[in-house]
Amino acid sequence: MAESLGFTFELTDFSGEAPIFPLPDVVFFPKTLLPLHIFEPRYRQMIRDVLAGERLVAITLLQEGWEHHQEQESPFHSIGTLAYIEEVEPLEDGKSNILLNGLVKVHITELPKTAPYRHGAMRIIQDTAERWQINQERERLLQRFRRIAELVRENFPIRDIEQADMSLETLVNLMATWLPIPLNEKQKLLEIDNIVLRSEIVREFLRQEMDDLSLLNTLHLPTPDNPHWN
Repeated sequence: MAESLGFTFELTDFSGEAPIFPLPDVVFFPKTLLPLHIFEPRYRQMIRDVLAGERLVAITLLQEGWEHHQEQESPFHSIGTLAYIEEVEPLEDGKSNILLNGLVKVHITELPKTAPYRHGAMRIIQDTAERWQINQERERLLQRFRRIAELVRENFPIRDIEQADMSLETLVNLMATWLPIPLNEKQKLLEIDNIVLRSEIVREFLRQEMDDLSLLNTLHLPTPDNPHWN
C-alpha cells in the first residue's frame, strides 16, 4: 500500500508496468502532487489509455542534453515516481489538465514500444531508516521549520504543517519540491533511499539559505487541505 497526500492506493494488484512520461524540468517526489497540462498527441493517447486501465504513470526527469536527441528518444533517469491520475479536466481537441498523486519511487526499465508513448517495467523502491532515526530527524526538521517561521512570519505555514502531522517522508519531499534546488541535485535527492539522509541534506540546504530572507519569501507554500496527511 502506498500513502500519499490525502490518498491511499493499493498496489498489491499492480501489473508492474506503466507508461513513462519523461519531463525536461520536473523532479517529481512521492507524497507530493503534480499538475500537468497534456497537449501532445502521443500523451493525449497515453492519458486515454491510462484512464482506461490502472490510472498509473511513471514520471521521470530527462537526462541532461536531452534536447540534442531529436532523431531518437531522449534518455531519462531510471529512478522516477509512480503516480496515480487523481483528477482530469478535459479540454478541447483532446487536451486536458491532470493532477498526479505521487505514490512510490520506482526503478524504470524501458520496454519495446507498442504505442506512440514510452512504456516500462517498474520496480518499487522503499525508503529505509530506523524508526527512532525517523522520529528524531522529523523533530529536527520541524525545529528548522519553526526557525524559518520566526524569520518569515506569515509567509510560512508552520502551524498548518504541525497540525497536519505529516510523516518525515512527506515533509522532506514537499520541501525538496518547494525549494529552488537545481534539477540535478533534486534528482540526486530522489535517488537517495535513506529518508533520514535525504532529510539531513534538505535540512542543511535550509540552514544555508535561512539568512537569505528574499529567497524564503519567494516560497509560495500551499496550505494543507487534508489534516490527515501522513
